[in-house]
Amino acid sequence: EDADIFKYVLGVDITVMTNLLVSTQLIQFYNLDYIDETNRYTGDFSSMHLSNGLKKGDEVETYISFFLSKPFGSDVQHRWNNIIIAENGGGYWNRFDVEYSFNDEMVGTVEYNKYWGDENTTFGQFENSSNLQLGFKYLF
Repeated sequence: EDADIFKYVLGVDITVMTNLLVSTQLIQFYNLDYIDETNRYTGDFSSMHLSNGLKKGDEVETYISFFLSKPFGSDVQHRWNNIIIAENGGGYWNRFDVEYSFNDEMVGTVEYNKYWGDENTTFGQFENSSNLQLGFKYLF
């Protein structure tokens, strides 16, 4: 069935120690048409499947993020970023990346994504999909 969902994000961004960006966010999804009856309930839209018994969802899904970003190098032309997001069901995602500018035209990147936690959560179900990525951009 269709359901009305109310979503919002509250966040705070500050810069400390000259150029370190620190950010945190509270993210919530409210299911305004949530059902919790004996033989009828709202499923967990992100992880409901037959192997978990068609898991019942939560009326409110909550995520909290914490993000750090800082340039580095003699001309602060490079940057590293790290974000971790936790969800109320016990799932987690950590993304760390570094961008390195070799010159004005060439940029290299390294990124690591780690998922873990309860396998019946948005992030926990992707634990086996944790990955390392390498990238190269040539700008012209």
